Amino acid sequence: MAIRIAAVSSATMSDDKKEVIVQSTGKYTGALELRFGVDCVDDLIAALTKVRGGAQPAVLNGGGPAETAAPDADGAAPVKPVAIDKASEVRFEIPKNCTISADTSGRGLVLFILNHRLDRQAGYAFSPDAAKQLAGGLIKSADALLAQRPIPKS
Repeated sequence: MAIRIAAVSSATMSDDKKEVIVQSTGKYTGALELRFGVDCVDDLIAALTKVRGGAQPAVLNGGGPAETAAPDADGAAPVKPVAIDKASEVRFEIPKNCTISADTSGRGLVLFILNHRLDRQAGYAFSPDAAKQLAGGLIKSADALLAQRPIPKS
């Protein structure tokens, strides 16, 4: 029997630290308490992230709990998790690799894939104008950081 979750209100750790407890509301069932063993939380997050597709995660809009970073199956080092309480806060992760290509399906988009061909790959699609704006912003930011580096004495 499937349960349709309409809203997630909070997530906490059990007193014995063996379960993550998610308070939610079911569409036809009312308030629900979902309990996940800590051993499977990373798998749950990975599965939800994989099927999320182009939908924006609620965390970017200030809602939902912060994710817990875990090492990838391929050994990529995680970034320390950051609690996200405000819309202005963002969780950052350093990707192991990335790829950029033109969408060949005729939609006219530029595809940007992080952790390409790894378990935790995530993709974004940009219009050509937005992709050029992103590229320009990356170059300007990189140049600014490189300019701050002290010049080594020879």
